[in-house]
Amino acid sequence: MMSSFSRRIVPSKPDRMMQRPKILWIDGVGGFAMCDASEISLGQSFPSNEIDLAIRSDLSRRAAIFRRSGDGHWIQPFQAVSIRGAQIERATLLADGDLLDFGNRLLLRYKRPTKLSGTGRLEIASQHRWQPSLSGALLLGESCILGADPSSHIHCPNWGAKIVLFRHQDDWMVRVLSSSPVFVGNNPEPISAPFPIPLGQRVHGDDFSMTLATR
Repeated sequence: MMSSFSRRIVPSKPDRMMQRPKILWIDGVGGFAMCDASEISLGQSFPSNEIDLAIRSDLSRRAAIFRRSGDGHWIQPFQAVSIRGAQIERATLLADGDLLDFGNRLLLRYKRPTKLSGTGRLEIASQHRWQPSLSGALLLGESCILGADPSSHIHCPNWGAKIVLFRHQDDWMVRVLSSSPVFVGNNPEPISAPFPIPLGQRVHGDDFSMTLATR
């Protein structure tokens, strides 16, 4: 039987402009929405729709919200959504591999690559696109792993380095598990980790390069 809250989640008021997810662009891998708020909205992509995650699909204006609670994520649907063959009407705890069917219009897959972190990943499993065009969306817990190991939250198959992003107060910090030097932007001097991930500046090493950017 599916776990669910006994009442519906009431979405907070949209004062979201400063909290909209940033995008982590990784050379040779793709772009990922970095959703670090406790509540993330999902809906149809059109210019006036102020939501966190937009998809080019026949969705409702506000199709669902995802909420981080403890070490997991819950989905509250605002249109028809089925999980594991059953339509849900209340907030439901997501499990690794769950396929979310939005009224036979859109399929999303929820992945939880490792139990050592509360971060989950959303991927489109149907013929639709994120807006802007992305490889996926990360529902962030306290840390996020990037690397060649398939259990990473972002699988970077050609990397020798392993990178851990983790929360520290209001910042996201970068820890690089590699003996190779790491650089930020055009600064020729290597930077010592951990360090706050800079906005709009390339973080790069011998075999990786990534940039955190606004939309």
